[in-house]
Amino acid sequence: MVVTLDHTPTPNTPAARAAQAQEARDVADSLGLPPLVPHGVDEGRPVRVIVIGAGFSGLGAAIYLPQQIRNLDLQVYDRAEDIGGVWNINRYMGVACDVPAATYTYTFASNSKWDKFYAGGAEIKTYLSRVVEHYNLRPLIKLQHEVVDARWDGTKWNVQIKNLVSGNIIKDSADFIYYSPGLLSNPIWPDIPGRESYKGILRHSGKWDAAKEEEEGMDWSDKRVGVIGVGSSAIQIIPVMQSKCRELVSFGRSRTWIIGTYGDSILASKGIDPSKQSNYAFTDAEKEYLANFENYKDFRMVVEREKGLQHFLIHRDTKAQNGFRALSEAKMRSKLEDKPELADRLVPDFAVGCKRLTPGPGYLEALAQPNTSFVTDDLECFTPTGIRTKKGEEYELDAIICATGFKADAKPRFPIVNEVTGDNLQDLWDYEPVSYMSVGAPRMPNFFTVLGPQSHVGTGNLLIIMEAELAYAAKCIAKCQREGIRSMTPKDSAIQDWIRYTDAYFPSTECPSWYKSGGHGTIRTLWPGSSQHAVAALREPRWEDWDYERDPQYKHSMSWLGDGQIAPHYDPAFYFDEMRSRHKDIIHI
Repeated sequence: MVVTLDHTPTPNTPAARAAQAQEARDVADSLGLPPLVPHGVDEGRPVRVIVIGAGFSGLGAAIYLPQQIRNLDLQVYDRAEDIGGVWNINRYMGVACDVPAATYTYTFASNSKWDKFYAGGAEIKTYLSRVVEHYNLRPLIKLQHEVVDARWDGTKWNVQIKNLVSGNIIKDSADFIYYSPGLLSNPIWPDIPGRESYKGILRHSGKWDAAKEEEEGMDWSDKRVGVIGVGSSAIQIIPVMQSKCRELVSFGRSRTWIIGTYGDSILASKGIDPSKQSNYAFTDAEKEYLANFENYKDFRMVVEREKGLQHFLIHRDTKAQNGFRALSEAKMRSKLEDKPELADRLVPDFAVGCKRLTPGPGYLEALAQPNTSFVTDDLECFTPTGIRTKKGEEYELDAIICATGFKADAKPRFPIVNEVTGDNLQDLWDYEPVSYMSVGAPRMPNFFTVLGPQSHVGTGNLLIIMEAELAYAAKCIAKCQREGIRSMTPKDSAIQDWIRYTDAYFPSTECPSWYKSGGHGTIRTLWPGSSQHAVAALREPRWEDWDYERDPQYKHSMSWLGDGQIAPHYDPAFYFDEMRSRHKDIIHI
């Protein structure tokens, strides 16, 4: 109940409060005072958020936002037939994560049930499915729904979505967009002529469901298989395929550092030689031990710290970089001791650094096997029976696997338009995908990117950056909701300052050789620092770097204070635990 000035009790209902607020507004107008908005200071206006993508980032948003934002209406759209993002799309032979499984989880949803030190793709997909079920996310997600257009009209985002089952276009709108479509979803075929002429089995790693194929009877044991590429997918495919097929030919020209496993100190403590171990399998006893969270946390912290320290390797010609290079080369040559001539073709002639460090469990060992050959010659064309090199040598192959990666392009697949200014993010990011602090896009109000431009790291933990970006955007939404702000947009000047900072950072590293943006000589993929640096930098927004537009309902700068009350559902003594939690040294005497 609420007691009025004449001591008449009034029900504390929305209708009663609205009537009171109208009466207060009438009085305020007559006196020239600012209007009161009919809600508690901590209620905030209702907001709707559309999340694009249901991979790690999109699912993380669907979990985190409802915990942080009141009066929230949230919808996730994804064009795939199931959740998981890259771990749903990629089903090629040997697909796995190249960072330790213990660190490849949300911080708030740890997993003690990994089978191996490096988790396979299917196992990661299972983990994400368990997370979805635990947090009951299915009702929030519309699968096989592809966003095809998004336009800001000055007050909200108007979004068009294609139902990929029916073909119908539906319309939706939102106050904010979380843009997390992922980078590794559009396969690139090798730029080699004659692909259509090849008569054998042809697969691309990004469109190959290897497990389903084998369930349907595919037998590789009598086949000579070629694998084109030396990137992450090829490095994962080759060890498995080598053990299954009659003969394997690896075609690749570039080199990469195969650094061995992280967590060497853990393996060494078990009496295991890390240089001889490809992918350690956890025992049942170890899984039971890790089921205790404190044990799991101790284990994860060892791996996190070992991985996190690798950021120092990217700085050019330092003692750490040179020492790690020598150690990594020795490890690579040791694993190729049965074919020492391969080491000269595989060990990089550049320093370790910004090009992603790859543990490559089993890769070098597979190349050293008698049924494997490695070809570095340029490829001229596909033939009806295989591959021809530019030296004229022909390789007859029963199957060719193109492990040539994805179009890692930040440019959106669909128009994202600010109708007020006429800017289209497709155009803005066509030449160079610039951002603000990895979370804001130029001239796009209420639009937050997750693992977009300037988010990635060559070393360190990518998922903690993702979580930091989610938390940052949630704080922005909460500010707008609480203070009656209709839109916030990163200032052009702040974006330019951010660009200047990143451009000043990278020349001291090995990074100028890698991750170039469309050949312009700038780096717009990597965060300018370590993953820990990103988390610390994104901890609190710099509000002065944003332009704001107030909602017309909140005419006065203090309208956000509402009607002088708190939310009706609040405990009237809510402040006690909140204030107490701010102190580290709490006593009870």
